[in-house]
Amino acid sequence: MFKELINFSIYEYDFNKFDDNWDNLGALMKRQKIDGIELLVNFEEVPERIPTDIVSSVHLPSFMGGYRLWEDENFRIPEEIPEESVKYFYGGYSREEVVSNFCESITYASVLEPEYGVFHAAYTEIGTAFQKIQPYSDRDILEATAEFLNEVASRFPGGEPPFDIYIENLWYPGLTFLDPKAASEFTGMLEFKNWKLLLDTGHLMNATGSSVEEERSIETALELLGKLDENIIDSIAGIHLHLSTSGDYLEKIEEPENYRNMTLDEKYAHIYEMLKNVDQHRPFSSGRCREIVDFISPDFVTHELPGMTAEEIESRIAQQVNSLRRT
Repeated sequence: MFKELINFSIYEYDFNKFDDNWDNLGALMKRQKIDGIELLVNFEEVPERIPTDIVSSVHLPSFMGGYRLWEDENFRIPEEIPEESVKYFYGGYSREEVVSNFCESITYASVLEPEYGVFHAAYTEIGTAFQKIQPYSDRDILEATAEFLNEVASRFPGGEPPFDIYIENLWYPGLTFLDPKAASEFTGMLEFKNWKLLLDTGHLMNATGSSVEEERSIETALELLGKLDENIIDSIAGIHLHLSTSGDYLEKIEEPENYRNMTLDEKYAHIYEMLKNVDQHRPFSSGRCREIVDFISPDFVTHELPGMTAEEIESRIAQQVNSLRRT
């Protein structure tokens, strides 16, 4: 049987929703019969106030612009990116920094003794976020991701990270699960043992570009998963469970007027608004979401359902929990 988790982070905006009191979060988990949290971490030491017994897993930083830095030795970080943000956009200023920074994040997170850490295998940059056709293919990104993760793993004792790395799909180029052969080739490139895959249901729906209604979106997800090789299905050990039916919105996405001349903050505001509309993170209302979970048979299911308040978060979790556990 799988463990059920909810997402949380080390940041103040999440703590504030629960009045900076872990007992309030624990009470929610007890009411909804949740086993633990998947904690979003960054490149810094984990705050001491986080109790290790509540953390089942971590979500590691995912610097989606890192592909160009990794592949092109002549690439230079855009001047508009402030130094304190470079890690989060590109992972660092060089290949060596990207590897060492990510290793440091893993090492910091290891004090929590998580069962796994999530990493996005995907690419986009500020300048390409709105493009329907991205400059690189899934295979380009997956090959570079495998090389990067192999180098990261080699830095740890025995050539293995201290906990499993769960590699997550997105709708941007990389691991999308739309190309079964690319997914199989990618896993064949991984040279270390402590890895698994993680299916994000909303991201898969976004990747189709046609998800506009819940029941049909579930059917499409099951159809796509049914085309994956058996070894890929067996490798999916976790699920981020949520619904996204943004197909109509995806069709209409265009780069904002005068985007190239905007400040970084203005660009980021537009990107955030776009991502919020694409990646809806809505709770499932249909009990058929259980069909996806049963098809994968994962070890962990994370109800990835953010909200503005503790009450909203619990309402969304309660709806999806009811759908998932419906008999």
